[in-house]
Amino acid sequence: MFNKKKWLSMSIALSLGLTISYSAVPPQPVQAFNWGRAIGATAVTVAQQQQLEKQINYLDTDGRYEHFNQMKAELGENHNYEYNAILDDIMNRLTYVISLDDPSIKDKPYNYFINNDETYNAFCTVGHNLTVNTGMFKLLNNNQDELAIVVAHELAHGQEEHVQSSAKKSFSINLLANLYASQNPDIISIIGANVLANNMKANGISKKQEQSADDIAFDYTVKAGYNIGAGAATWQRFIDKMGESKKNFVGELFSPSDHPSHQSRRENYSEKLTEYSNDKVKVDAKTGMITVNRHDFIIPVEANDMSCQERAYLIAGNLAAVYHNHPKNPPKAYLNGNTIYMGNQAIMVVEYGENGNDIVNNLNSIR
Repeated sequence: MFNKKKWLSMSIALSLGLTISYSAVPPQPVQAFNWGRAIGATAVTVAQQQQLEKQINYLDTDGRYEHFNQMKAELGENHNYEYNAILDDIMNRLTYVISLDDPSIKDKPYNYFINNDETYNAFCTVGHNLTVNTGMFKLLNNNQDELAIVVAHELAHGQEEHVQSSAKKSFSINLLANLYASQNPDIISIIGANVLANNMKANGISKKQEQSADDIAFDYTVKAGYNIGAGAATWQRFIDKMGESKKNFVGELFSPSDHPSHQSRRENYSEKLTEYSNDKVKVDAKTGMITVNRHDFIIPVEANDMSCQERAYLIAGNLAAVYHNHPKNPPKAYLNGNTIYMGNQAIMVVEYGENGNDIVNNLNSIR
């Protein structure tokens, strides 16, 4: 009989990376592969697979609030007012957009919180349970457009049920590999435990799923009114602050060796920006030069802890919104205070070292 409390307790421990001990198996002498034992073990896996699926389904439905509360208890909850206000606003905007296509989200709303981990990560596990590390707010300097792309990426995993599918797939793949390598009859239980441990924090997400989540996140954030260039800007910031090597990153968003490279993810978002602009706006990843209608517009100065490239993607994102809505006759640019507009769309804040009037004249000459 399926014991909900027992399985919930085990899964919570596994999902939060707690240590689970197994009896040491004495070393066995090398021997020929025992097909009879392997066939018997394989038969047992049918029950094990069913048990794993029951466990995942329970965490995804009736047990999701218990799981969420245990996550908060184990990871710690950050009550910083500013951080939580930002996350509340992002979640409200993004889940509203999701609900337009998937009304079922209203019956299973996302649980979310900010945990105390200072590393740069966020993850969404089964049961629509999502958490963002405190370190993410610090790394992104509370930039709501960039934080929104991170949260949207995790919501995409949740909507597509990537964690659930990865856990079930990983169990089968790991089982076949390990049955040949070991005649230990306990290997099935050990594999099942390891699969849950890896997948409850989204560590089993594949490259294809990561790419899919990035694509979906772009659509979510654009529909929610966030900067079109936020995706490219976010990955540019990660590269600027942490370098290009994945070994400097921690967590589901960054680490697995089979994930897309940071540069490829930035370029994917940059290409989407250009496409959204009706091919009117592009950014050179090396120099930060923004081109409009195939004419050089500006290389922004470094400002506000941003590189010229990071700023370029955000400025280009605002331009993309204009050229998406007005591909043939965009409104004229003008300077209001220290902010440049095209119609009602703010394009950029003029920083020290930039001449607002020159920028406006240049933009109007190539628009």
